[in-house]
Amino acid sequence: MRYLGLALFAEGPTDHRLLSPILFRLTEDLCRQHAREEIELGTVVELHSPRQHRDADRATRILEAAREAEGAFDVLFVHTDGAGDHEGARLERVAPALSMLAEEPAQRYRRAVAVVPVRESEAWALADGDALRDAFGTTVSDDAMDLPERPREVEAILDPKQALERIYTRVTGGRRRKGRSHVGFLDAIGLRVRLSRMREVPAFRRIERDLRLALVEIGYLG
Repeated sequence: MRYLGLALFAEGPTDHRLLSPILFRLTEDLCRQHAREEIELGTVVELHSPRQHRDADRATRILEAAREAEGAFDVLFVHTDGAGDHEGARLERVAPALSMLAEEPAQRYRRAVAVVPVRESEAWALADGDALRDAFGTTVSDDAMDLPERPREVEAILDPKQALERIYTRVTGGRRRKGRSHVGFLDAIGLRVRLSRMREVPAFRRIERDLRLALVEIGYLG
């Protein structure tokens, strides 16, 4: 058995809550299908900007966070929201960090993978009506929640956070507790959204492709 450690540097705590279970499950699925040997998969380690580097540029903050977590991961996911410009966000907010990480001596047997939704990570929570129904405890239909017919269409939603909050308000109605929002359910949604649905979203397919390549390069997958 071989151990595989994962880490995630995300834009904010809500992104960690949704993305960590999705990325864990994606990695687990790839290892189950293609690993050379049995893999023990560690939980996704949350990386944050070190206090002494909070005023540094983003690439430096990611690099220093990775240095602080030395030995805790084999694959580092680096997230940024695309805000409607997927390629621009990838080039400006992720690529510099990936370049710096690739030059690190300790990075020789590790890889970093970009995680860039077209707009916001919350869009991916809207890709699976069954996951939302299960997480929210409702039977409201996809049509009633105004979900797109096809998963790939979630990337066209202009304000995914607002859309998800609107759905939460609609399905909980009078049962909604003061101060609660959809944010409290992101972990549950991330655990439930079907990978088969996510794989219909182009930006997610790119992550899977990059992750599989990274795992092949460091010898986990055949």
